[in-house]
Amino acid sequence: MKHRKFIYLFVLVAVLLTAFASTSSAFAAWCGSSVTVAQGDTLRKIAERCGTTVSALQRANPQIGSGNLIYPGQVLQLPGTILGSDGGYFIYIVARGDTLKGLATRFGTTIDALLRDNPEITNVNVIYEGQWVKVTVAPSTPPPATPPPSSGQVYYVQLGDTLRNIASRWSATVDEILKVNPQITNPNVIYVGQAINIPLGASSYIVQKGDTLRIIAGKFGTTVDALLALNPNISNANLIYAGQVINIR
Repeated sequence: MKHRKFIYLFVLVAVLLTAFASTSSAFAAWCGSSVTVAQGDTLRKIAERCGTTVSALQRANPQIGSGNLIYPGQVLQLPGTILGSDGGYFIYIVARGDTLKGLATRFGTTIDALLRDNPEITNVNVIYEGQWVKVTVAPSTPPPATPPPSSGQVYYVQLGDTLRNIASRWSATVDEILKVNPQITNPNVIYVGQAINIPLGASSYIVQKGDTLRIIAGKFGTTVDALLALNPNISNANLIYAGQVINIR
């Protein structure tokens, strides 16, 4: 009898641990590439919520240093984020499980190049979650003489974006996005603030300064009522804002 109870308790603990691990993974996925500090947050709470560690958060956010002082509204970068640069390189924040070999493959470079750009890495087998790694961007090939047509829309990359989810948002494919953005030579490397051309035939539209639903309806040969039906999140036809993405067909 005691043996059965022991087995039952063992199974129960295993199930609870599995559920907890799944919940932690879900939280980590939900956090995306950054997190905005809320009232009452601490580094430990954020680390637990986002599936990382306090030390990784401190490495990922040098402004924190070795202390724990954070404040509501502060934006903290999370492991796995790509930070853009206009200097021919970008910064990648190491995520759990990353290796230099894996990063070299992902970003189309070599381990030697990564070591050359990051002299603080003294052991090729040792990088840390939250560590900043500089990656030099290979010179891009000249764009074609006649660039492929786009819809005239430009989207600016936000934290957490990938080409795959941007394409999905506009009912396009990654290949279609790449055709109208010849400056993107590696589909795995885009950075916050980067301008992305949207291909023709996109089913969504980025609201521009001065736009109204009536103006947008006129642009696409539809009606305000049809736009409202496609965008149930718009509760007031007179309240839209620049940068908002709305469905147009």
